[in-house]
Amino acid sequence: MLLNHANILVIGLGASGESAASRCAAQGARVTVTDTRNADELTAPLARLAALPGHPITYVLGTQPPDAAGFDLIVRSPGVLDDLPVLTSARTLSIPIWSEIELAYELCPSPVIAITGTNGKSTTTTLIGNLMRAAGRDTQVAGNIGLPFTSVLPDLTADSVAVIEVSAGQLENCHRFRPLTSVLTNVRAEHMNLYTWEHYVELKSRVVRHHTTLQNTVANHDDEICRRIAATTPGRVLYFSTRGELPEGVDGVFLSGDRITARTGSHRRTLARLGELRVRSATPNILATLAVGLLWDVGQEAMDTMIAEYTGREHVVEYVATLDGVEYYNDSKATNPWSVLHAVESFPDRPVVLITGGKDDKDADFDGLAAALTGRAAHVITIGETAPRITEAARLHGYTDVTPADSLQEALALARRTALPGQAVLFSPGANSKDMFTDHRRRGTLFKELVRASLPDAPQHPPVALAAGR
Repeated sequence: MLLNHANILVIGLGASGESAASRCAAQGARVTVTDTRNADELTAPLARLAALPGHPITYVLGTQPPDAAGFDLIVRSPGVLDDLPVLTSARTLSIPIWSEIELAYELCPSPVIAITGTNGKSTTTTLIGNLMRAAGRDTQVAGNIGLPFTSVLPDLTADSVAVIEVSAGQLENCHRFRPLTSVLTNVRAEHMNLYTWEHYVELKSRVVRHHTTLQNTVANHDDEICRRIAATTPGRVLYFSTRGELPEGVDGVFLSGDRITARTGSHRRTLARLGELRVRSATPNILATLAVGLLWDVGQEAMDTMIAEYTGREHVVEYVATLDGVEYYNDSKATNPWSVLHAVESFPDRPVVLITGGKDDKDADFDGLAAALTGRAAHVITIGETAPRITEAARLHGYTDVTPADSLQEALALARRTALPGQAVLFSPGANSKDMFTDHRRRGTLFKELVRASLPDAPQHPPVALAAGR
């Protein structure tokens, strides 16, 4: 679609909506932006958009969106409900509805690597971006990781590579999106308040829906759904696995003892040793990244650099400090039970005292987490609205070492009294933060502040870890 002079409606003035409106206006489109918030709640984005050259943008604020009639395209921001009358009208009138990701893809001059899944998307996206830069490629990292895809378009050329994290919500209105390389980290039950399980899986599969023999895929062989989706693609597939050698005839990257091994056809080589990895929970993400590197003919030196320089991401199994032989880790970014399970599995060498709980806005199922606590968690301390549900699920599976706490401060005090030398205290909420905090960053920052206030002389450098996990 030619955007010049097109009449475009952008629904939602969050980061992606603002960026989409800006990019459409720059392309010469006539843009209308709508948001149910009032103008006085949107002063910053309105001021930025007002400073743009080109056609002035029209606003419909503080009310429901206008009717779809007369628009050539609607750009729907993530989080905008699918049953809005304007979207129903658009479908009736055959007006295309795009996500911001689809809009950016249509305008993108460079090849795209897209990463999706339930957990591990952001870490894998970060690592792939690091690998491409280490290989000397001009690289932009964007998407669901925090920077809208459309916002980096001015910095991309045909010689660049766009590394994009995509969520289920962003894939929902993608129609021609066809990354050169698609990466599937895992697919577990998530956002069940918005989608059926079947629809959620179908949305994730859209990252490969338009693949031809010219595109390729990296998929988690340890995940049945990822294997099923990858099997539908006509292009080359490389798998990754933390569970040992891949089956005969399956190409990819896997753990073989203490070695990270690549196998393609009859050829195999060691890419790294497990002891070179510096971050707990990053093993599968690094394996996926190395598989992408093989597809893109990245040299061993760039792979070594990526591994050596990666020291983790804030709020993702992030080492905080050590007191009396107990290590403290912040995993506040964990917003579903599967994330917590992966975090707990990052400590196969020791039991953890787990602080978990928050606000469930996704109809989460804590059963799988509860079933895995025995033998992995020395004690569980629950906080937030989900505390009773986690306690009930744990006890149904015979795990009784659960104590509720009224605040994060009280939970940490309980953990300090409970944890023994050689164990780890892991803060991994597995739920939204909105019952007690503004966002996951604030709760993670508070956890770190509380730990460090108690441990003024604790070392601040993470120990080298040999663990697998998220």
